[in-house]
Amino acid sequence: MNSISILLQEGSQGTEVTKLQEALKDLNFDPGIIDGIFGRKTKQAVINFQKSQQLVPDGIVGDKTWAKLNAANNPRFNFQVVNVQEFISFEGITATNPKAVAAQLFRRLEDEEGRNYEEISITYSREGTSVILYTRIGLADDSARALRHRVELKRDQNQWEIIWVGRQFQCQPGRGHQEWSGIVCS
Repeated sequence: MNSISILLQEGSQGTEVTKLQEALKDLNFDPGIIDGIFGRKTKQAVINFQKSQQLVPDGIVGDKTWAKLNAANNPRFNFQVVNVQEFISFEGITATNPKAVAAQLFRRLEDEEGRNYEEISITYSREGTSVILYTRIGLADDSARALRHRVELKRDQNQWEIIWVGRQFQCQPGRGHQEWSGIVCS
């Protein structure tokens, strides 16, 4: 959508406004006619989107609003890509279906120290695909406070395969970003 942040506000015009309007429409925030003109209806759609994301609802599209739009339109946005084979080997995954993979990940977490919270969810986004999201908060780490993995699986006939893995971090206070990001904490 937008790799370089461009500030957009009421009165802006051009292809970036068209991209903004299309992104808002895809997320069910009605920007009115997709015409590349940032008018009153587009501004209201931006404000409604910002409210839904706990952003300052000012109707101006800057870095934070673009980031939330990108994340909402691309679930892989802001994840650090992990080599699938290395992930499978490191995590000791031998299972071949989403529920069994999630169970193996959860069992592996039971032995780690320092955790305050952990969560694993499985969603089936469309026929033959599944996403496991697992989060650990309260790591025994000086820099990272939390770690989240996104594991995507696809079914080919009756066989499931892990096709993509990404990870995000939340840093300890004073050690980097506090939002989920693919950027490693310092």
